[in-house]
Amino acid sequence: MKKMLFISVFLFAFVNFLICEETEVKNLEHPIIRAQIGQYRTIYTKDDNIFHGKITEITEHGEIVIQTEDGMLTIPSDEILEESVKILRKDGSTYKGKLIGEDDIYVTIESKYGIVTIDKGEIEKLDRYFGGKLEKTLQKKIFFTAEEQNTEIFRDPTAYILSPYTFFITGFSMGYGFSDKFHLFTRITNNFNEDLNLIFRHVLWQKIQGAQISNFSIDFQLFSNHDMNREYALFYEEDQLKIGSLSGVETIKKIYGKKKDFFWEGTLVYSSRKPLKSGRGNWGFHTGITINKLLFEKPKTKATILGEDYTFDGGFSKTHFHATRLYVGMDYDLTKRVKFISVIFYDPSNHYVPFGESISSYFENDFLPDNSKGQRKEVDFDFGITYAANDVLRIGFHFQRPYITLYWKFYDY
Repeated sequence: MKKMLFISVFLFAFVNFLICEETEVKNLEHPIIRAQIGQYRTIYTKDDNIFHGKITEITEHGEIVIQTEDGMLTIPSDEILEESVKILRKDGSTYKGKLIGEDDIYVTIESKYGIVTIDKGEIEKLDRYFGGKLEKTLQKKIFFTAEEQNTEIFRDPTAYILSPYTFFITGFSMGYGFSDKFHLFTRITNNFNEDLNLIFRHVLWQKIQGAQISNFSIDFQLFSNHDMNREYALFYEEDQLKIGSLSGVETIKKIYGKKKDFFWEGTLVYSSRKPLKSGRGNWGFHTGITINKLLFEKPKTKATILGEDYTFDGGFSKTHFHATRLYVGMDYDLTKRVKFISVIFYDPSNHYVPFGESISSYFENDFLPDNSKGQRKEVDFDFGITYAANDVLRIGFHFQRPYITLYWKFYDY
């Protein structure tokens, strides 16, 4: 656990420094372009040149020094085309006017009706115009924000929830966003196996500063008639469960009986989402701790099976199961529709299963895998991508079970 805590703090500090370092604000006296030192900006000039790069200096004479991929350029302010914007807010209202100020949190524009300052977190769409013409050349590469916000990192919850009045369905679960701080889910496969369940997530604390959002949430899962044998099997060493012709959950049934009972699992999770300095969307950091009912239950370390006495080892002590999972993950916008996702975790119940064995397990065990299969690995990691094929369908690919995820989101306006 100490290693996971160190990894969490190190990754958060490193990525935060690497991607979102603070920038010095310095404005021109009579600016055509309002910018910050350290920002990535697109500059259109009167002679039809287009430059994109990082602003490194704003001189006393009103020149913009920009570092592009091809070299350092110094551009006089009187050669830069005036920048204006058209903003669509999430509430449906629109604003159009000259851009007179921008930082990581706010956009300030001057229209013929007055000056307004708009929180970036409330912006649905932002179009930039240079010299009165809509930016087209770099529009596909440089975007304001990505279209997808993760509510899970593979099997681990984030502190974010479904948007209000959003219905979500996959092959394994479905849910609904009731408000901006609460959503409810249920696992379809468990319901089919007579294990009625509810999963709710509530935002306990939230801080919004422009496009920067931080949440602290609780995720709680309740199961009415849960197959406890599968939970027990997670913590036992696989090789010790291969007794005669018995293996896995079948051995656990010999130890505990065919046991079904009420089961719960709870997670406290913190998530932070910030815009990338390059303007290419956001990056998110997530860390959480999950416990379940087995943390307070005494395991059976000895059993007599077929007349033989056995002593078992695994992820437990004499008094309780080590039913605690710590994880830290991140997501990074590669494009408007593609996110890179990675997670590293400490989990005494984790079993690594090769692809072939995992496929066989799904077909052999009525939706649910034989949890004791595979080598038990307390520390492991996973990574992959999610792709928003359209406004409704999302597809995910990663390198551990279940490998491929599909889900649909429907909005009720």
